[in-house]
Amino acid sequence: MSRSFDLELGSWNVRGLRKFVKLKQVMTRLKQYHPKIIFLQETHLLPGETARLRKRWPGKVITCSFSSHARGVAVLVHKSIPLRIQKTVLDPKGRFIIIQGSLLQQDLILVNLYGPNNDDPNFYNNLFLSISSLHGDIIIGGDFNCTLDPELDRSSGSDISHPRSRKIIQQFMVELNLKDIWRVRNPTKKEYSCHSASHNTYSRIDYYLISSTIVSKVKDCLYKSILISDHALILLKYSASDDLRGQTIWRLKSFWLHNPAFLEFVSSNIVDYFRLNTTETTTAVRWEAFKAFIRGQMMGYTKNKSNKQFLQMLELENDIKELELEIYTNDSSEAQRKLAILKAKYIALSTNKASAGLIRLKQTYYDQGEKAGKLLAWRIKTQQNEKTINEIIDTNGDKITTPQKINNLFETYYSQLYSSETHITTESFHNFFDHILIPSLSEEAKAELDSPITKKEISHAIDKLKGGRAPGPDGLPLDIYKIFKDKLISPLFDMFMDSFQTGELPTSLRNALIIVLLKPGKPPTKCESYRPISLINSDVKILAKVLALRLEKYLPVLIDPDQNGFIKGRQAFHCVRRVLNIIHAKSEHPDTALLSLDAEKAFDRVEHHYLHEVLSRFGLGNYFSTWVKILYNNSVASVATNNITSKGFKLARGTRQGCPLSPLLFVLAIEPLAIAIRSNQNILGININNMENKIGLFADDIIVFLSHLDKSLHYLLDIIKTFGSLSGYKINKAKSAILFLKQSDRVNPPIQTPFKVVLDSFTYLGIKITTKIDNLISANYDPVIETVTDSINRWSLLPISMIGRINILKMNVLPKFLYLFQSIPLSPPTHFFAKMKSMLSKFIWNNRRARLRLSLLYLPYERGGLKLPNLQWYYWAAQLSTASYWFTSETQLSWVNTERGNTSHLPLNSYLYSDKPKDLKKSTQNPFVKNTIQVWYEVHKHRDETLLLSQFSPIWGNGHFAPGKSDMGFKIWADKGICKIADLFDKNVLMSFDEVRQKYDIQAKHFFKYLQVRSFIFKSQKSLSLPSLTSVEEISVNHNSKRGLISRFYALIVGGSQVSSENKREAWSEDLKTVISVEEWQGVCLKAQTQSINTHFKLIQFKWLMRTYITPILLNKFNPNTPDMCVKCDMKGTLLHCLWDCRSIQTFWLEVLHTLSCVTGVKLPLCPKLCILKIFPTNCKLSKDDKKMTVYCLLQAKHSIAKSWRSVNKPSLQVWLAGLSNSLALEKLTFVSKGKYSTFDRIWSRFLSFLEGKKATEAFLP
Repeated sequence: MSRSFDLELGSWNVRGLRKFVKLKQVMTRLKQYHPKIIFLQETHLLPGETARLRKRWPGKVITCSFSSHARGVAVLVHKSIPLRIQKTVLDPKGRFIIIQGSLLQQDLILVNLYGPNNDDPNFYNNLFLSISSLHGDIIIGGDFNCTLDPELDRSSGSDISHPRSRKIIQQFMVELNLKDIWRVRNPTKKEYSCHSASHNTYSRIDYYLISSTIVSKVKDCLYKSILISDHALILLKYSASDDLRGQTIWRLKSFWLHNPAFLEFVSSNIVDYFRLNTTETTTAVRWEAFKAFIRGQMMGYTKNKSNKQFLQMLELENDIKELELEIYTNDSSEAQRKLAILKAKYIALSTNKASAGLIRLKQTYYDQGEKAGKLLAWRIKTQQNEKTINEIIDTNGDKITTPQKINNLFETYYSQLYSSETHITTESFHNFFDHILIPSLSEEAKAELDSPITKKEISHAIDKLKGGRAPGPDGLPLDIYKIFKDKLISPLFDMFMDSFQTGELPTSLRNALIIVLLKPGKPPTKCESYRPISLINSDVKILAKVLALRLEKYLPVLIDPDQNGFIKGRQAFHCVRRVLNIIHAKSEHPDTALLSLDAEKAFDRVEHHYLHEVLSRFGLGNYFSTWVKILYNNSVASVATNNITSKGFKLARGTRQGCPLSPLLFVLAIEPLAIAIRSNQNILGININNMENKIGLFADDIIVFLSHLDKSLHYLLDIIKTFGSLSGYKINKAKSAILFLKQSDRVNPPIQTPFKVVLDSFTYLGIKITTKIDNLISANYDPVIETVTDSINRWSLLPISMIGRINILKMNVLPKFLYLFQSIPLSPPTHFFAKMKSMLSKFIWNNRRARLRLSLLYLPYERGGLKLPNLQWYYWAAQLSTASYWFTSETQLSWVNTERGNTSHLPLNSYLYSDKPKDLKKSTQNPFVKNTIQVWYEVHKHRDETLLLSQFSPIWGNGHFAPGKSDMGFKIWADKGICKIADLFDKNVLMSFDEVRQKYDIQAKHFFKYLQVRSFIFKSQKSLSLPSLTSVEEISVNHNSKRGLISRFYALIVGGSQVSSENKREAWSEDLKTVISVEEWQGVCLKAQTQSINTHFKLIQFKWLMRTYITPILLNKFNPNTPDMCVKCDMKGTLLHCLWDCRSIQTFWLEVLHTLSCVTGVKLPLCPKLCILKIFPTNCKLSKDDKKMTVYCLLQAKHSIAKSWRSVNKPSLQVWLAGLSNSLALEKLTFVSKGKYSTFDRIWSRFLSFLEGKKATEAFLP
């Protein structure tokens, strides 16, 4: 049975407990209200005076005092409360106590706080960072000395004090998802907790801030009267129970997937099951029984191992404690060695346990640096809390806060959403589809799509699906299918074939678990604000992937280029650029508009009967269509909220978001609407350059381009209504927006519409589309710059290394700007790059003096950089990726056609070379074309590539070739196909005039013109060969349709940088009195960032290589009063001396190398090139894995030297080994989370065995 009880907490600033009468008054009043956990602030008790408080409380008393009779906090826990305290943090200045523990089955973090009287944001920043590194639901109570909402929390209605502290508190409340619980329950009420007699004012500065996950468990929160103290006692009634976690859904933890013993156990069970279960049942039943069997085996194995691991850790902990007590009285090197071994074992075991939680996060967070633990925990806490739904408003407008009732509401909402609303007849389908022309596959393509599924396809689908994702209801992750693919493909294939024959999948394959994610900017109190993600079982996901891989090949043939969502080679920026070009081209045109349609739950409303009809109309074939019907036949889903799972309900419509096939099916489902709109002659689009624009789509994001609005809009709405009655598609007219291109029409619309009229801007695919192109930049960049600036200021306070900060910029800053760079074909605001460069530099160097140029950090690892993103270079790369579509000869994009109309009707790729850049920009009015030209020439200049002549240089209309501008004969050439220089070449050789005449039917009298062009070619490049493609042209021409286009251009731009770390290489060569080749140096720089996953070690090696450590000689230059001598031996403190030449350091290096020689069995020389730069001697006999192990150990040795940089003592071997043990735990955990445990074991097994073996004693000998 579950236990539950109401727990009452009290928090009170008592303003001193030194006087006996005051103490008795306080305790008497507290007992009146029976709080079981009490936070007291301003106790004013010294450490020796807290006994008086303990005598009067039946339970635990935890106190934290200051050095004087001021401040002081205490936490009182009644003996009846089963609070298990695991960790306590006491503030040395007497301002807070943090308790980490558990109550029944709930992990809690209790914080008693007395905030500073002055505005001290650093105090709150450090406090919240300390809290965020702990696990559990948070309850912070106390006197914050700061109002959170001055208007409501102060009797005067305003509060100018503590603005910075208030901002930090509010920021962390958002990040950690904390709620001011009293204010949640009293949104507009004014009530105060403190009275200032001197000012005769009241304020509310005493709070309970609690995790959103437990808001629903709070029964009451109230302030009592202000008595005895000038602060009110605040009480919180909270329902605690041991069944808080709700229904548990079993999932195999990812750690086990990298445990060799577990994998061997699973493998043998798979083999045994299918050996013993052959033909007694159907293959479908056998597969279902297998999953139940293997889950049971996994559960039993993991539970048994976890219990055994717990006992092992307990035994190790006792052994460590005994050995520590022995060392306290009788220390010895042997005892220290044994202790190091025991701790290494304990860390290894605890690492296995910790990895189960950490592995859920993307490893990037973990790799952010040696102090990333707090940031990682912060991110974990934020992500966990984001899943909590505290309140939902039901259809009656009532607030529902109980988790079970919230889940019931979601169950009702989704069961209704996925119930069919249409009653479609065959006649209805005919009336719609027979009037539109739907493209159909060729017979050859249909035959390929309709061919039977093969085992090879199943294998390929398993390989293509990404592992590490949340499994479906059966708890079996896709990784199981990847690892045991050879054993599972045959029974999986047999089950699929059996299902095809019966027309229905086995029960578990038809089940899905819906989890919900709040959509950005949507109110969290409405069910419709959440995006449903279907977690389907891995076996059915494999089947869906097989079908998706077949279908995606043919979608570009079936789907018009107007649709850019979920189709290979098509991207969102095509849609945005098209819209921007239309707005520019047709600005101030009357009776013209853009209509942005907002669809209600577009993916979830697709009727299954309609979907099957669409597949038939597109000619996908009976076999493929049957598989789709089987996937959706009798499908069932449950919805999970707040760890509660609903009953199952049937799905009669909707394409499941989370299924590999669903996006492709949706694109097919929405395409008939687009076809109907395009083919309807009564819907008039916007004509530009002889091309009519009617509709643009990115999945369900639809924008319609209209003219003759009264007529067009009428027929458009009629088509949408008809289409919706068949498909389930429904637009939200109140959220849909119409932009009239003529300004006066926006003020006084020429027609009445049910849509919102855009006055300034509307958002389309994440971009604010403004009515005036001039406002586009500020409307989009300003909010992002503000957000990034606020984030940088907040992150600046975090204890993260330089590499960690660079990782933050890559993950959180670059993506925000990169989308703008690609979507908006205009340059960012003035001084944008300079301002961002300055801000990011300060962030990277943590507001300290930069020791290296940013231009060096931009470089790739092998050139001595850290791959710091250069925003200007990424802007160039994004613009070039878009410009590359000027070079494509495939389907004509509508925006390319529009832009070509602004370039004297020259092809855009030829227009680039038809004149000087400044003259080109003058001759076009299109700002997007101007910007592309600017970037094109800036990049070529950056790469020092001349553009005097190109294969794409035009002949007619070329300002560099005077006859081409005036001689109409060259216009004749252009009409006959000689448009650009490359047209005169055949197999890279300039054709003779006779060959030109024969190929292009040119008259003989044009021979002089031929000579003019030939002379122009020779004069431009001093040869008659075909002009070589520039590096930018080469990517644009040959890689345009490939993925990673921006990355290709960015790498090209980085390669054009003239900055290098050559001076560092030369300095090391001079110091070590040896030649370090360029190839060796590049290898050293690259390995510094790739040989360890631990970013801490990466940074150490980078600092050594770039010589940024501050030596005594350098300190003496800063301050002549500081000696320039080595603190260990009184020799000149150069970098080489402190790292190598010092006698003490030499001794340490000898000890390290001796240890490694014992481990590997290979004598390692005392060589600075090896120890410092990790360049092994050419005759080194170490294996590849032993070299990796040696490099890591030498890195740890250099870390030990750095830690003792200013110490008179040399680094000790014991400290080195202890550091290795700790860092190996981190390294192992990282390898495990990346699925590379076997690699870790291969590299480190000899070293770990050595530590435990008899040879270990030898390592401690000099």
